[in-house]
Amino acid sequence: MKDKIYNSMQKFSRAIIQPVMFMAVAGILIALAALLRLEFMPKFLITVGEFINNVVVGGMIANLSVIFCVGIATALVKDKKGDTATIAIISFLIFLFANNFWLNYTNSIIEPTDIGLAGTGQAKVLGVQVTDMGVFIGILLGCIVGYVVNKTKDIKYHEYLSMYEGTKTSFVAMLFVASTLGVLVTYIWPFFNTLLTKLMVWISDAGPVGFFIYGIVNRLALPFGLHHLLWVPMSYSPVGGSAVINGTTYYGAQNIWFAELANMNSITEIDPSIGSLVNFGYTAIPLGIAFALVHTAKKENKDQVKALMIPAVASSMLAGITEPIEFIFLFSSPLLWIAHTLVYGFGMFLSFILGLRVFVGNIIETILYVLSVPMDMGRQWLIPIIFIVLTLLEYTIFVFMIKKFNLNTIGRTEMPDEQKINEAKEKRDRMKGKSNNSISNNIDEDDAKTALIVDGLGGKDNIKYIENCFTRLRIELKDPNKVDREILDLYPSKGILQSGNNIQIVIGLGVEEVKNKVVKELEKE
Repeated sequence: MKDKIYNSMQKFSRAIIQPVMFMAVAGILIALAALLRLEFMPKFLITVGEFINNVVVGGMIANLSVIFCVGIATALVKDKKGDTATIAIISFLIFLFANNFWLNYTNSIIEPTDIGLAGTGQAKVLGVQVTDMGVFIGILLGCIVGYVVNKTKDIKYHEYLSMYEGTKTSFVAMLFVASTLGVLVTYIWPFFNTLLTKLMVWISDAGPVGFFIYGIVNRLALPFGLHHLLWVPMSYSPVGGSAVINGTTYYGAQNIWFAELANMNSITEIDPSIGSLVNFGYTAIPLGIAFALVHTAKKENKDQVKALMIPAVASSMLAGITEPIEFIFLFSSPLLWIAHTLVYGFGMFLSFILGLRVFVGNIIETILYVLSVPMDMGRQWLIPIIFIVLTLLEYTIFVFMIKKFNLNTIGRTEMPDEQKINEAKEKRDRMKGKSNNSISNNIDEDDAKTALIVDGLGGKDNIKYIENCFTRLRIELKDPNKVDREILDLYPSKGILQSGNNIQIVIGLGVEEVKNKVVKELEKE
């Protein structure tokens, strides 16, 4: 039962990250639009900025629920993704009109006020007035569509009814499910909305303590690949806060921040929900880790450790991908991981109590956001001060703990050399009964590395499903006992996590390319 629940959470986490991957790009575009719309800019650039802002905010941010619905549904199914996308969008539309019909039928439709429908519990989605569920309805429908399609897409009927089999059956099933759900939420959602509002109020009242706890739990969930289950609700649902901006209600810290950027000329302060987005975990903290690991490495290993640290820190600071550096010490010392989570949470706590009110992410994001917000509103001058404090704090704690407890972090034990890797490859070839000079009978180095993944996972027939998120390959296996870690460890990954039939291989940047190579390897005869 425990494994089944964990596997379900893994699948959901894997699915929900697909649409979220595009949100970072949207944020950059909105920040760019805010810069172009500054008063001193030429009129042409201001017009361009307004165009970008209206397109991204109106076309994407305002319609996240339908984006989540389609994105999650297609991510959950293993094939028939085109049909699934069609069923998902139709199901979403059916829900809207069923819900709107029932609100009218029961005389529950609320008339807009001077500020529209903000705060009324209803909203217009794709032009239809419905119960305001924010992104939750998209997430819920996406999960249901994915489940229904997986269960019914292979159904076969008599030849006279063959036109209704497969995904056509899925479509019919979703007609009933979506329309029924549209009616039920008018009675059920107000209860859940009350609970979410209380949770939001607790986080808001907790202030810096709430963000401190959020930061700790966020990092603790990372090794299991479940941090998205916490981060997504904080960013895109009422759990992360709500704010009325220019008559429109926005839910979730990231949605609120994007709306504020789009309306910077008409707001007077940044909403407190920004606390979950002020995160030096991409910049200052990884830099402190790198300095500490280099400092504590043996003299003869320092150059090799530096060579590993530079790309790991760069991927974090420039692209917001932290796994390459975090997984370097996670497996060697869980004790360091606990210390790291505390500093991570403390960074959010410190930023909030000092009054920093600007989204702090990777360097590129942070620069754009800093330039988009007036200094008296965002207090950006605090960034270099907090950056230095957190870098020194992480560095000091790591150096102290590594030396005090004699932890076997990278560079303090024997570093692998090319000879040992070749010896391991030869051992692998002997184990598999293959040529001593090739891997999977292919002399191409990229194919050889890809073959290590496939063979290490127990071969093609043992791989049930493979997908990727930002940094990881996520694989579902038929038989976990067939995994050969001796072979799998030869692949230059950042770490490997296994729980039952599910295994994650941390790749870092370029993970999608690796996934595509593995898929091609699986398709070979």
